[in-house]
Amino acid sequence: MRNPAIPGVIVLTLALLNLPLCAQPVAPASQPGIGKLPRIAVDVRNKQVRVECEALHCEAPLEFFCVVAGSSEHESVIRTRAKPSDIHTALLMIGLVPGEPLKYSEGTKKWTPPHGPPVNITMEFDKDGKHYSFPANKLMRDVKKKTPMPPTNWIFAGSRVLEDGTYGANPTGYVVSLVNFELTLIDVPRLISSANETLEWEAALDLMPPLGAPMTMVIEPLDKTAPPAGAPATAPGAAAPQPQARLSDVTTDQAAIDRMLQRWQRDVQPHAAALRDAAQVQYEVVAALRREQQRLIDESDRIQRLIDQIERDYQQMTTPRPEAGDGSSH
Repeated sequence: MRNPAIPGVIVLTLALLNLPLCAQPVAPASQPGIGKLPRIAVDVRNKQVRVECEALHCEAPLEFFCVVAGSSEHESVIRTRAKPSDIHTALLMIGLVPGEPLKYSEGTKKWTPPHGPPVNITMEFDKDGKHYSFPANKLMRDVKKKTPMPPTNWIFAGSRVLEDGTYGANPTGYVVSLVNFELTLIDVPRLISSANETLEWEAALDLMPPLGAPMTMVIEPLDKTAPPAGAPATAPGAAAPQPQARLSDVTTDQAAIDRMLQRWQRDVQPHAAALRDAAQVQYEVVAALRREQQRLIDESDRIQRLIDQIERDYQQMTTPRPEAGDGSSH
């Protein structure tokens, strides 16, 4: 039985109901906008989620980039001990609204690809006394050609909730996928099969730190692509990038920027509460519409099954059969 489609807002609500008290975001006075979840740091101001991870040394074709420790480690680049529902909550804290995971319609007999806001994933780790920070795709390469994975982005689809109310990614351990799964938290934005013969990526083990070494997975909205300050943007052993020539002497008008900021603080910031209320209504309306959409899809599936049954019954009734006692020779 397939799981019903449940909007990301409902997923969040159910996930939050299962969070321990220690998992509630805390903002220390010395670090405004910084929150903490178990094994996760949330920088609300800079829209950045940092997840504690560990290196794996998988030699088989990959289905995942990140899984929960003890789950599908034999098919993943890294593992984490953070709960997927906590990572979901952290992404909501930086303003991302989940889309919807992969789903199948009985009515149309087609799969619908997952959708959601695009996110950028950067990996940070130490190796041979140096600190590295570079896009997650650099840790993978083509199984056949051995060429690096090209720049890529994932989407915050949000896992489905199971019929017993469990956040699906928690028991499965599906955090970041390279192929589509209904219960994954972060997926690829196109239909990609998990059939073994179609898997195309493997871990770039020569770039990885030792097995079990600590790593940090940094998740940000797509427009936040710059690596952390002070971190080299090259992979281990790669040549340092050459300085770029200056294209112009244009500089920012700081006075104009300050005026725009002051205007925003004057005309927008005082309405923060009203904007939050409007956003809540937006979420509730979209959630209600998605529930109605799913109800119609389910009804369409039910009617399609009825049509299929009628057609089978009619075909059976109209199929010629030899009469009893037919002694015709062959």
